[in-house]
Amino acid sequence: MNHTSGSVVFIVFSVYIAVLTVVLIALGVGIEPDRYFFLLLVPVLMVGKARRYVMDWVPFLLLLFSYDFLRGLAPVLGSHAHYGFSIRTDSFLFSTVPTVVLQSWFYHAGSPRIYDYVATIVYFLHFVTPLSFAFLLWVRNHTEFRQFIAAFVLLSYAALITYVLFPAAPPWLAAEHGYLQPVHQVLADTLRAFPTRVSLPGIYQSLDPNPVAAIPSVHAAYPTLVLLFALKYFGKRGLVVAPYVIAVWLAVIYMGEHYVSDVVIGAAYSVIAYLLTEGSLSRLASQVVAWATSQRRATAAEFR
Repeated sequence: MNHTSGSVVFIVFSVYIAVLTVVLIALGVGIEPDRYFFLLLVPVLMVGKARRYVMDWVPFLLLLFSYDFLRGLAPVLGSHAHYGFSIRTDSFLFSTVPTVVLQSWFYHAGSPRIYDYVATIVYFLHFVTPLSFAFLLWVRNHTEFRQFIAAFVLLSYAALITYVLFPAAPPWLAAEHGYLQPVHQVLADTLRAFPTRVSLPGIYQSLDPNPVAAIPSVHAAYPTLVLLFALKYFGKRGLVVAPYVIAVWLAVIYMGEHYVSDVVIGAAYSVIAYLLTEGSLSRLASQVVAWATSQRRATAAEFR
């Protein structure tokens, strides 16, 4: 495939993903990994790459399913949920809890505004964005696809370990238990307005969510990881992802799903996963060791 035809295929697949996502939201279909896998298989069949697609994607999906299955078990495996850490951290940084302030400014209980629905849509692109990005990398370059998937899986399992060791409650749950001023779960209001006309079978919907998985915020971490790899592979053009990333950060904080500190920690996990899979930390460590060795030799030479 030459550069021109490859670019055309990339654009066509991008348009397909965008249209597909809009249609799924309009129909009220849950955008979950297993469903998305089969819907992305349709154009792959048309270009005759189904076997390669299945071979590359099935192992990744199995890892993703196992991650979410274990994530649902985290509250059982871990100790009691922590409520105070994020509240104290946000209060220390901002002299208040930003979620409480944002909701006092913008939230109207029982009467969602347009920005509430926009925030909800952004929130539910949680899997769409990284999977779509991975798919476009798969179309473009299999090496880039594997590097991104490696970072994605590493990030997810690092988050899972944290959920087991330090289960943390989101703002809305902390408010329910009296640890925080009133914070509403915006999703409880906005989801009533979304249609549920189509119900497709899927494995993912049978998995139990984890209500105490606030630290780190993978809702913030996944788009951050996409941004990092977009900048790497597409240069300045990758900045087109930045407004979406910021929108996700603001949405999860405003809707009471995460604290600012959860978002910052999630972004930090993304950076670490990116550096580890890129080998940057290994190269940095090697440089530090080489520098320290040269310093020791220089010091020893002075005393000879």
